[in-house]
Amino acid sequence: MISLSKLALIVFYLIADLYAVSILNDLGPNYDVVFYKFEQCDKRGKVDFLSNLKVGKLNRTHHIYTGIMDTGADVDNKLKVQVIAAVKSSSGRYSTLIDMKLKACDMVMTFGRDIFQSLADNCNETLVCPKKRTRCDLKDFIINFNFNNLPVMPYGDYRVEVILLKMLPYAMEEKISCLMVFGGVVKRQSNPRSKNKKNMN
Repeated sequence: MISLSKLALIVFYLIADLYAVSILNDLGPNYDVVFYKFEQCDKRGKVDFLSNLKVGKLNRTHHIYTGIMDTGADVDNKLKVQVIAAVKSSSGRYSTLIDMKLKACDMVMTFGRDIFQSLADNCNETLVCPKKRTRCDLKDFIINFNFNNLPVMPYGDYRVEVILLKMLPYAMEEKISCLMVFGGVVKRQSNPRSKNKKNMN
């Protein structure tokens, strides 16, 4: 019998195949994913995935990160990641476009391989899954925000919740950590801007 995580992937790929092509034709390679702000969720869990975070602006689309990353638990079949992405409308309200929950290894290796490879390189780790709980100090780190296998999103401002959940007996879940990210999908511009370091909590 097919697992729920595999079924979710199949459905997601079908949607991507049907709808992403026309958007890709419009946007092509001329867009960037930009993150403006990181903060903990109201119901954050017992571990901060990112803590003591300082963000310095490198240019319009990239930032330099210094802080502590902690997965909060072993990254194995008992750890799940839920991602909820919502786009901001002209009225200021957010509408959910993506709400998916997968095993952490499936999420990392399918959609975030490039991002977590850059994190692993920075932390002198090998990108493997499953693996033990990982805690790493980031210092002046430039994250490669190259997502894999996602349909291209429309231009606009976004709010993304990234939730780490540990599976417990009797199909119960414990929230380990929750990170809120604000950003956008913008038209690519060739002019980088100067550094401007600031703190973000």
